[in-house]
Amino acid sequence: MPPQLHSQQRDIVMRLQGEGGAELLHGQTTADFRELRAGESRYAAFCDPKGRILADVRAVMISPDDILVRGRTQVLERLADHLKPFLMFARTTMTPTDWHVSARKSGDGAAVATLGFEGTTLSTVVIPSEGGYEEHWTSPQSAAQPEVGSDLAEWELQNARARVEVDTIGTYLPQDLNFDLNGTVSFTKGCYTGQEIIARLHYRGTPKRRLHRAQSTADVTPGQTLRDGERQAVGSVVNVSHCAEHHDLLIELKPDAAKTAVFIEDTDTSITHISLCHERENPS
Repeated sequence: MPPQLHSQQRDIVMRLQGEGGAELLHGQTTADFRELRAGESRYAAFCDPKGRILADVRAVMISPDDILVRGRTQVLERLADHLKPFLMFARTTMTPTDWHVSARKSGDGAAVATLGFEGTTLSTVVIPSEGGYEEHWTSPQSAAQPEVGSDLAEWELQNARARVEVDTIGTYLPQDLNFDLNGTVSFTKGCYTGQEIIARLHYRGTPKRRLHRAQSTADVTPGQTLRDGERQAVGSVVNVSHCAEHHDLLIELKPDAAKTAVFIEDTDTSITHISLCHERENPS
């Protein structure tokens, strides 16, 4: 079982070790992991054959046979079980670590991650992110202690970086969460599980739902259905940041529904301040 720390933070860092790690990620996820160099990172999603997301991750290359992968704790625990046959074939292992994940404000404009070593042992990874922040992955043995009050989830929600939670595994297509607009999906990399359905929607269809920001004064949880005034399902709650006076949300929603009242399932409470996260439908 993963260390106790994992129940106290939303994300876990897992270690992918073996010569086939990058090849496995390239063949199983939406991202292009070819020719990845030390310090470079990728956002990626693992999908099922129907194109539904099983897990979203951020992976950082440490060396050709050592890759760190961050994702929601329970989501990655289930993913590790799902990947067992693929890991065996790739002669690669995927094991949990007790590293701490946090985020801090940054404006240094770095392009790749900074890898910190204590002797020959990797102890810290600092990864630049869009939106004015950077991620800090820190081992318990590191002399650099994580800062208090630097929740990665809050930074991600502010920057419309949607996440799959344990209750929404296998629920969303990448387009529902705008993964096709924020670099999580490569449409030039070739085949991966679910690729045919995801590519068909991209080139020949129009996504029925898109990611929006919103607020709620009532408690909500990821996966809760959202309904219109006629009680028809129009979307769902994706992520929640609990605040004192209201809760900030990321929701996936039918675009037309944003113009009308939207209610939390089985309540008369409406969500407010609904706005589309990305205006462009097809980035160049």
